Amino acid sequence: MIETPRLILKPLSLDELIKHIKSPDELTKDLGLKPSRSLRDKETQEAILDDLLPNLSKPGKDYLFNTMWIIIEKNKKTIVGGICFHGEPDSNGEVEIGYGTDDDFRNFGYMSETISALIQWAKINKKIKTIKAETDKSNISSIRVLEKNNFVKIKENDSTIIMKFKIMN
Repeated sequence: MIETPRLILKPLSLDELIKHIKSPDELTKDLGLKPSRSLRDKETQEAILDDLLPNLSKPGKDYLFNTMWIIIEKNKKTIVGGICFHGEPDSNGEVEIGYGTDDDFRNFGYMSETISALIQWAKINKKIKTIKAETDKSNISSIRVLEKNNFVKIKENDSTIIMKFKIMN
């Protein structure tokens, strides 16, 4: 787990991820938390089923890079969103992240705080040299979150922007 002044970033185990798919309410009840709507959306569920679960169940995979990390607001005991890696670092030490914040918790700095904490964790991890994120050009809030964390735009097409953060170890 990663902890910030307001948040806990908790990577879900294989069993927790499976439970999340089968019954998100049961998982949040087991964890003593209020549920998240964003982790239930169709796109997130498909990513868990199609990408995270198959990779997480393979022997030798580092589960921290192959699971959903839930973002918990400590005082409210509420899941405010989620973040995940798109697999383990490649041979150059590059990883990609994907993230989402529940509508009710946007514009409170939760995702900026989350990504900042993840960067600090990456510096200790030593496997990661670069963190990449791709976001819709129209998602100004997501772009601002990345800019606040010193990501720089490296590529742009008609619909998306790719931004990177280089880890200075």
